[in-house]
Amino acid sequence: MKTIRLKIILGILLCSLLTAVIVGTLSIRSTMRISEQDSTENMIYKAVSVSNEVDSVIKRVELSVNILADIVQSGLSERRFFSDRNYADSYTYEVLDQVYRFAEHTDGAITSYIRYNPDYSNPTSGCFLTRNSLSEPFDSVTPTDFTMYDPSDLEHVGWYYIPVNNGAPIWMDPYLNANINVYMISYVVPLYAEDGTSIGIVGMDISFDMLTAMVDSVSLFQTGYGFITSQTGDILYHKGQESGTAVSSLDASLSGINSYISDPANSNKAFDYSYKGVDKLLVFNELHNGMLMFLTAPKSEIFAEAYTLLYIILGAVALAILVSAVVGFIVGSGLSKPIHALTDIIDQTARLDLTSSQGGQDLMGHKDEIGKMATGVHDMRSAFRDMVDSFTDVERTISGSIDDLDGIMRDNNAKLDDNNEETGHLAAGMQQATANTEQIVHNVEEVRNQTQEIFDLAVQSEADSKEIQNRAENMEKRSTLSSDKTHQMYDVMKVKSNEAIEKSKAVERIHELTDDIKNISSQTNLLALNASIEAARAGDAGRGFAVVADEIGSLAAQTLKTVDNISGIVDEVSDAVDHMNECIAELMSFLEETVLIDYRMFQESGARYREDADFFIDVMSRVRMGTDTLEHHIEEIVTAADDINSMTGNSSERVNDIASHSDEMRSANEQGYQKLQDAREAVKELVRITEKFHWRQG
Repeated sequence: MKTIRLKIILGILLCSLLTAVIVGTLSIRSTMRISEQDSTENMIYKAVSVSNEVDSVIKRVELSVNILADIVQSGLSERRFFSDRNYADSYTYEVLDQVYRFAEHTDGAITSYIRYNPDYSNPTSGCFLTRNSLSEPFDSVTPTDFTMYDPSDLEHVGWYYIPVNNGAPIWMDPYLNANINVYMISYVVPLYAEDGTSIGIVGMDISFDMLTAMVDSVSLFQTGYGFITSQTGDILYHKGQESGTAVSSLDASLSGINSYISDPANSNKAFDYSYKGVDKLLVFNELHNGMLMFLTAPKSEIFAEAYTLLYIILGAVALAILVSAVVGFIVGSGLSKPIHALTDIIDQTARLDLTSSQGGQDLMGHKDEIGKMATGVHDMRSAFRDMVDSFTDVERTISGSIDDLDGIMRDNNAKLDDNNEETGHLAAGMQQATANTEQIVHNVEEVRNQTQEIFDLAVQSEADSKEIQNRAENMEKRSTLSSDKTHQMYDVMKVKSNEAIEKSKAVERIHELTDDIKNISSQTNLLALNASIEAARAGDAGRGFAVVADEIGSLAAQTLKTVDNISGIVDEVSDAVDHMNECIAELMSFLEETVLIDYRMFQESGARYREDADFFIDVMSRVRMGTDTLEHHIEEIVTAADDINSMTGNSSERVNDIASHSDEMRSANEQGYQKLQDAREAVKELVRITEKFHWRQG
């Protein structure tokens, strides 16, 4: 169980801890934010400073080349240049000293040159000053011969054609000049005539090492460094990466760097990324020549000062919590001592010991909440003493009243028992009468139900008899009609069959005609034979007649063959006609001897069927009338039985009500008696409670 002192100490510690956490959190967040902002701004300032240093070198180079280009442009005669190919060489000697002077006074210059349009000058016209290191003097060498390279060979002559095609001064990306084998960056100014025709270029190649040395000299925290990229994010110089490597390919967290640097608004803003598991920040600035200057450093170094402040704040919070614990212990101990004394008095009261104590008098002397609590406990104990005396008087009064009430309720219970017994006998008789009446009603109801079924059957049978009667009449009518139609059909068929038999005799005349045709064919064939013989005797004069005779003979033979076929068909037709005559004779015999006789029997049966239906309808009508009369008498019996049942039911309900009221009175008496017993026990309990108090008033 937690003591008051422990609770006070824990409360103070909790408040101190909560205050320390809130104040510490706000302090840490504010300090971290300010420190991180300062560190980031310091990094951005460093990036701007380095970018400005590099830009100053780039701008000085631009200024030197622009002034030199103006000098060359101002002294050149465009008319002579476009008309004389040798003019460019003579003019170069006039400005060569100026080229030397500007090259020597431009920081980082490795080469300085003037080249002319090869379409209007000699292939090697112009000048080319170069040196191998910044500490050496310039030497004049023969310029590159344009005839040796195609204009598309950017590796060797891109330094000329790229600026000319650009149409404006241009900084070219760092490249390796294959002619002198030096890695450099060039600034070139193209020269144009008034009509826009290219005259040539003026340019300088600056050692890229001068710019990279400035980048390497950057000191950023412990391990921070700088690097240079193109506008597209390809590395131009990085002390740990290959030139040409895309920054976005170094780590997955740098995948969005290209879209980030493409927005000028992001310049001098920190970009979070991770490289080889180390969280870093980088900032970038666009240089005057279009390149991008980057500075990067680990977050742990950038925010090192912020982390130091964080540790200091956490230490201060821990110290504050420790001090709060000590103060809480002292304060808790001072508060818990009088509370313990007051707790002892309350425990004494809980044990029903109401005797006075000196400790309570001392506690009442306190001027704080403890004194008020002690006074309240003293007043409560005094009230308890008065209650004990009152309990004793009440116990005596209640005990006397309970004894009187106990005698009255015992007499009342005895009278209720006699009343319940008589009421029970009466209720039993009434219930038996009600049961007998209900049985009579039930039996009558059964008779009425069965009578209703007979009535329903009679009605249904009467309806069915009428339906049978209608069907019998329909059958009789249909049988008569069918018999008449059969007689008519028999008469018609008999006439038509006789006509068909007469017409079939025409087949015999076809035989006679075919015999005549055969005789004619035989005579024709004989005539054709005689004609052939006569034609043979006539010689050449009878040849045409012989041909006709042959054709007639062939026709006679064909006719004879056709007649034979007709005779065969006629024989088949004759057989079919004979067979049809036999079928017609059998059909007529069946209609006369069977069908017509059956129809007469159907007519007689339909008449008898209709007479039986009429008799059945009359019987069912009399049954229905008898059931109606029986139903009326049964209804009168049911009505009388219902009246008897209602009367006995009401009497039974009244007897039951009397019995129920008697039971309720008995139950109430029993409950009252039970409450009386409870009151006795309560009085005994009250006596036991008052006996527990150790104080007695004298």
